[in-house]
Amino acid sequence: MTITFSEIPDALRYPGAYVEIDGSLAGLGSDLPIVLLVGQKLATGTAPAGEIVRLSGVQDAIDKAGAGSMLAQMAARYRKADETFDLFMLPYADNPAGVAATGTLTVTAPATEAGTLYLYIAQRAVSVGVAVGQTAAQIATAIAAAITAKGLDVPVTAAAADAVVTLTARHKGTCGNDIDLRLNLYGEDMPAGLVIAIGAMEDGAGDPDPGDLAAIIGTQRWFRYVALGINGAATLAAWHAESRARYKPPTQAGFRAFAAFRGDYASAAAFGETKNYEHICTLSLELNPPTTWETAATLAGAAAKKLWNNPVISLEGTELPSLAGVSYHGWTNGNSLLFKGMSLMEVGKDGTCYIKRLISMYQTRSDGSTDDAYLDVNVAEVMERIRYEQRSGAIQKFRGTVAAKTNEGYRPGLPITTEDSVRAYLLSLYKNDLMAVKGWVQAYSYYKTNLIVEQNADNPSRFDFRDDPVINSPFYILAGRSRFRKAVPTY
Repeated sequence: MTITFSEIPDALRYPGAYVEIDGSLAGLGSDLPIVLLVGQKLATGTAPAGEIVRLSGVQDAIDKAGAGSMLAQMAARYRKADETFDLFMLPYADNPAGVAATGTLTVTAPATEAGTLYLYIAQRAVSVGVAVGQTAAQIATAIAAAITAKGLDVPVTAAAADAVVTLTARHKGTCGNDIDLRLNLYGEDMPAGLVIAIGAMEDGAGDPDPGDLAAIIGTQRWFRYVALGINGAATLAAWHAESRARYKPPTQAGFRAFAAFRGDYASAAAFGETKNYEHICTLSLELNPPTTWETAATLAGAAAKKLWNNPVISLEGTELPSLAGVSYHGWTNGNSLLFKGMSLMEVGKDGTCYIKRLISMYQTRSDGSTDDAYLDVNVAEVMERIRYEQRSGAIQKFRGTVAAKTNEGYRPGLPITTEDSVRAYLLSLYKNDLMAVKGWVQAYSYYKTNLIVEQNADNPSRFDFRDDPVINSPFYILAGRSRFRKAVPTY
C-alpha cells in the first residue's frame, strides 16, 4: 500500500467506500490577538484583585474595576485606538500601605469681572462660573463643587477650606503624582483679576506588588500586547523578567509591553538610563495633560494593531487618539532620549499626538557594552512572528511522521521526515511566505547558504536547525549630501 492512512485500517475486508478526512494541511494559523490591561481598581469594582478577567466592553471594565478607576479609564482609551482585539485586564487593589497624591488650587486674588474659569485635570475640562464680589473662599468652594459635579471620571476628589482647594488622587500610589493640573488648556480667557496658584500633585507612594506573574498569567492564553498603567521600577522589572521568560523556549509566547513616563527631559533621561528591557516600550509623555495610564493604553492600542498587520512597518505618524498635547521633546533632547531607551511622540498644531519613534528600553549587553539589537519594537515582534510561522507550519507538516536522516529510496506516500525535507520546508517558508508574501525578510540567497539542518546524533527523533533570517527594518531616516555648483561644469 502506497498511501498511509490514519483512520482506515489496513486489515479491512468489509465491503464499502471509506474516505477519511484529514485537515492537517488546511489550517491557515490565523488568530485574534489578546491584549492585557494592567492597572489599579477601586473597591467598588467587582473583579477580584490579582486575577485576570475578560472584558466585554468599556462598561464591563467600569463594573469590574470601578467607575473612575485607572483600569476603567484605560479600557475606554484603549478602545478608542483599537476596536478589534480581545481585551482582558489584570486588576490590582491599592496598596493598603500606600499614600494618595495630593495637589492644591489656591485662589490668591478674586475676580474683578464675571467670567468662566477653565480648569483642566488630566485633560478633563472643569468649567467654573465666577461672579464679581465672590471672595477667594467662595470661589474655592465653587471650584471644589464643580470638580465633584464632574463625576467619577475625574481622577481626583476635591475639598475646599478657606481659599484652598485640596485635590486627592482616587488611587493610592505613585500614579497620582502624574495627574496634570492646568488652566486654559486651549487658550481660554481667565476672568479678569482672578489669580489661582497651582500646587502640583505630589507625595503619592506605595504601588501594588506585582505578585507572581508567572502564576497569575498562566499558560492558557497568549497575551501578545500588554498596557502597563503602573510604571514604577518594581512593576517594570517584574514584567521585564516575565517577558524574557515567555519569549524563550519552552513557552515561546512573548509579548510587547507599553508604558508611559511623565516628566521633563532630565527626568526622562534618568528614568530610561536605569532600564534595559527589550520587550517594554516606555513613551516619554513630557509634561502633557494625559495621565500615564491612559497614554499607555492608547499607545498599546495604536501600536498593536499596526504591528499585528505588519511587524516591520514604521510606526512614525501613527495617531494616538484622544490624547491632547501641548509640547514635545525637540530634536536635541529627543535624539538623546532615543539613546536612553525612551520612545518619543510628537504633537500637531491642533494638539493631536502621534508616535515619533517607538523603541524598546534595551540598551546594553550583560557586560555593559552598547547594543542596539532590539532597538526598535519591531525586532522582537517580527522574530516572534517568524518563529511562530516556523513552529506552526512544522507541526502541521511533520507531526506524526517518521524521522530518517536521508531519503534512501522510500516509496512515495510514506510519512517520513528527513534533513532535506526540513530544509526544503524552511527555505520555502522563507522565500515564498515570509519574503514574497509578507515582506518581513530579505536576502534569500544568504539565508539559503547559511541554513543548517541536522538530525540530532544523540536523539534521532529530533532535528536541529540554525538559520540566519535577515529581517527588514522600519524606515525612519533619509540622509543625503547635496554638493551644489554655481558654474556650469564642462564635460
